Amino acid sequence: MINKKNFFFSILAAAMTLTPINSWAAHTPVFNWQVRGDVNYQQWICDGNTPIALFDMSSMDEPMQALMFFSVVPRPILLKHLKFTPDGAPLVQGVELYWKSGKIITDVLDGLTVQGNGTDCLTVTFTMKDKLDTVRITRVLTVTFDSALESYVYDFKDNAVVNNPKALGSGAVSFEYCDPWLSNCPSPSQKFPGMWKGRYSKFAFESEDGRIIAIPHNHFASSLKRATLKKDGIIAAVYEPDGNPAIQLLDTSASKTHIGICAWGYDIHLGYTAEPGEIDKPITTHFRFFNCPDKKARLLEKNAVTPSLQPSDFGGLKELPVYERVSSFEKAISIDKPHQGELDPWFWSPQDEKGAVWERSFGRTGSGSLKIEKDTSGVATWYSMCEGQGYYTEPWTICKGYEISCWVKTKDVEGSGASIAASYHVPNIPPSWPLSRSEQISGTSDWKKLTLRMGPLLKDTSIMSIHLQQSGKGTTWFDDLEVKMLK
Repeated sequence: MINKKNFFFSILAAAMTLTPINSWAAHTPVFNWQVRGDVNYQQWICDGNTPIALFDMSSMDEPMQALMFFSVVPRPILLKHLKFTPDGAPLVQGVELYWKSGKIITDVLDGLTVQGNGTDCLTVTFTMKDKLDTVRITRVLTVTFDSALESYVYDFKDNAVVNNPKALGSGAVSFEYCDPWLSNCPSPSQKFPGMWKGRYSKFAFESEDGRIIAIPHNHFASSLKRATLKKDGIIAAVYEPDGNPAIQLLDTSASKTHIGICAWGYDIHLGYTAEPGEIDKPITTHFRFFNCPDKKARLLEKNAVTPSLQPSDFGGLKELPVYERVSSFEKAISIDKPHQGELDPWFWSPQDEKGAVWERSFGRTGSGSLKIEKDTSGVATWYSMCEGQGYYTEPWTICKGYEISCWVKTKDVEGSGASIAASYHVPNIPPSWPLSRSEQISGTSDWKKLTLRMGPLLKDTSIMSIHLQQSGKGTTWFDDLEVKMLK
């Protein structure tokens, strides 16, 4: 006898398998450019009345992401909050519409035209130049909806004309023609109330040698953060079930483009090197953004292989200690693997003189500690640029400073001795302030707790670095770090 209840749910499950929920294969868009007014009006690309991308020229005053991305472009020309389905969340947070070559930046908007309002194909032409009109860019954006991809497609064709080649110097000239970054990526580096849920664990790209290559999402600036695509190849962030944004390089762009992934924000630097003979002719690029179909995104994630690290990567090390606010230095993060879990943490690395070693079999508590052992008179350091809203912790809205403590053990330390130190930083600007430092310990001493209290935040800063140091000969162990934000 057939169980009617089970039969019903079997049929329902089969129907759900055959007919994807929220399928947009039959969607017919009606694109238009809308100006939405209030005390600070906005210009949107819309599908019907649904905003899908924002044209933005706001001044970037806030020191966190602003200075990290736009330290020399205070009023960047951007397309932001790019959606790929009518009901989806934005997957690409921002796309630069200007070119850069050193101090030559085409951030002056000289023209904007829109064609195709009320149709299924919207064309927006942006004309941009630098302040001296050295380089002029015409970027044509065509927005469509691809029923096979079930995705909006943002297609960009650029034409760059160099009016004054001498201003760019002699020899080959490198341009950055785009630097997009993704929504909710990277993940938070420390846990805090209200934090966002991070997305993706890697990039996967179709390499010029035919392989699928993985670029792990971690904050190590290693040789793994580079890519060269095959003709019409794609690079995609993978994998999330609700969308995986991809960039495709079209025509001859793949052969001329060198891609670098920023270890800080996983933004995708698209660079073009023009040889001396090319500068006198128009330079063209062609690329597009879309949501990688789910089946292909899964295959990319499954088949992507991570190349071997180069000997020059972090002195041949394979892993380094994780930075945590409460730490006994026992956890590792691999240089050639994606971060694991809900956090994407920073790490400790040796700096200055040789002698910094990760001790894996001795500590005040547990089996780990950070050790410095050397027979020279200078300074050796365990260093981490790790705290602050510029490094994906909670906003500094209510931050009044920090209290940093660490237990220290010394043996035959000469000179100034062992200490903990810290400094606030403005992103992309060389340090302007000396290190604040705790008490220093020399000689031979059992475990002793050192404490450093950092005062109120300095103007425009959004990052803090921590330095565990030994000045002089001898041996020091650091363990049981605790970092508290003062509120």
